[in-house]
Amino acid sequence: MTLYVSDLDGTLLNAQSQLSPTTIAALNHLIHDKEVLFTIATARTPATVSEMMKDVDTNLPYIVMAGAALWDNAEQNYHQVRFIPTEVIAELLDIYQHHTIQPFIYRQHGHCIYAHHVPQMTAAEEEFINHRLKSPLKRLFTTNTLSAADPDGAMLVYAMGPFDELREIADEIEEKGVECTYMCYHDIFDHQLGYLEIYAQGTTKAAAIQRMARQLEADRVVVFGDNLNDLPMMRMASHSVAVGNAFPEVKAEADEVIDTNENDAVVRWITADIEKLRS
Repeated sequence: MTLYVSDLDGTLLNAQSQLSPTTIAALNHLIHDKEVLFTIATARTPATVSEMMKDVDTNLPYIVMAGAALWDNAEQNYHQVRFIPTEVIAELLDIYQHHTIQPFIYRQHGHCIYAHHVPQMTAAEEEFINHRLKSPLKRLFTTNTLSAADPDGAMLVYAMGPFDELREIADEIEEKGVECTYMCYHDIFDHQLGYLEIYAQGTTKAAAIQRMARQLEADRVVVFGDNLNDLPMMRMASHSVAVGNAFPEVKAEADEVIDTNENDAVVRWITADIEKLRS
């Protein structure tokens, strides 16, 4: 039994960050008629994933927030959430106190994310959060002082700002041995802008895929990706596939390189693979 897992941005989605009609139709055919096990693994939250994938009748939950949770799009609910311990949140907030950047703390409240932040936000932060508040699955709460203690568990501590300052924060987290998993990276359009995502220790797309594969008793895992943060899940897969628009480093490590995300490459590859396996 094969489990197929695709990254979203730059892989399954086209350049307009959408699923093409061809990909939607092919996925529904594969899932319903061929009984293919398919899901996505993304750093996005359900606030955007739910709308993007609304026309796909999936048979598996989605791996969201880089593996911090599973999202059942039919039920509109979270499963297997990995919360950041309160004491770790306290350590992180103490580090942020010594910097000008303040993070968003994403907390699960039922099927919704409550994003906590101080009232003062940069133009980039306001643009980021306002776009996502159009979804009923995310709400913004402002408070003068961010607190580690809250009845709702924290899934993600997220910050955006000048990359160099975020890199300093990430280095301090590393130096102090804070027990968490973090990713600090450049914006793909503005190299001076950066992002810092912090999750519970051990949270990765790869770990979430491994758990799902065990539960499904899948003996083969095929993953599709394009970006550097896809490399861990590609390394653990039985077969890793890079789309043609992937970073050179991703192409170099992939078992196979296919067409680009603009040409429905993922669903075309899966369709061909199913035909080959059943011939």
